[in-house]
Amino acid sequence: MLVLLLTWASASGYHLVGSLPRVGGAVARCTCRAPHAVAIVTPIGPFCPFRSSTCALDGAVDRSMGDLSAKAPQFAAEMARMQLDLQTGKLPEPSRVGSIAADMEGAFEQWRSLLTRLQIADDFQSREFFKMTQAHLEAQGQSIDQIGALMKWQIDSMRAFGAGTMPPMPPAGVDFAELERQAQQGGGGGLGGMVSPTTMSAPPFTGTEPAFESRIVQEEYAALVRDHEKIIQMGERYGTFDPLGKLAFLDALEAIEERWDVFFSRFSLMGDLSPEFKQQSEAFLRQMGLSGSGFRELLRAAHTLMRADAERERASATG
Repeated sequence: MLVLLLTWASASGYHLVGSLPRVGGAVARCTCRAPHAVAIVTPIGPFCPFRSSTCALDGAVDRSMGDLSAKAPQFAAEMARMQLDLQTGKLPEPSRVGSIAADMEGAFEQWRSLLTRLQIADDFQSREFFKMTQAHLEAQGQSIDQIGALMKWQIDSMRAFGAGTMPPMPPAGVDFAELERQAQQGGGGGLGGMVSPTTMSAPPFTGTEPAFESRIVQEEYAALVRDHEKIIQMGERYGTFDPLGKLAFLDALEAIEERWDVFFSRFSLMGDLSPEFKQQSEAFLRQMGLSGSGFRELLRAAHTLMRADAERERASATG
């Protein structure tokens, strides 16, 4: 769900100045720019079709992410109507603005609760989604706390407009010109930097492609799938690992990612990737406003943050 910035404070009244830019599940764009043709990526990070029990398809986390994403078009349409009203010299109906603020507050609380759940989970996949959100925002000089403060201020401002009272002061350090510039650049859907995997469910290959007539290829693919699924299951206990165990886990996971790179290099040139996987991954990258290489940089940045956490934990234990 996108974060829409409604600024009411001015000497003459209330004004809608734009919307916070959004990225794939995110507010703020990545520094990398999407190319004309979207690159196919391997089944890693949010593209991984193998899910932990915590992040299982149609599980509690998945449903909450999907619910938040589904609300984006509703808020976007409402804000667009208010923008149009203001452009024609008409103030939005206060009662309607107050009602939208109430809906947005519910979504904000859901967003905040979900991020907390991902951050403190023992499950690696959950933490990886959180760290990708953090990395995506940090690339823009923003943070989850800053975005949360802006969202809360926006809601309070809309409530004030609906009630006919003075709006609250904006959070310190808000650069509205920069927010307006980023809003005009566009971006992907998602609430407050949330990187959501809800659109990905297809495996990269069906197993019926011509290359799979080779027994060697079949065995290599089966081993990759088995090892990847196994490490995702192992990662359900990631939070209980000691610092060296967490670092070793990241090493092992990234070794599997490298194996996928080698395996994919044999198929991408042959056009043998699953059509469903191609469609889902391309749609997700467009939504995030990322190229395939930009996505890999984002995932690596998230893993770097996780390594830094483990190193700090290690230093604290030995200090």
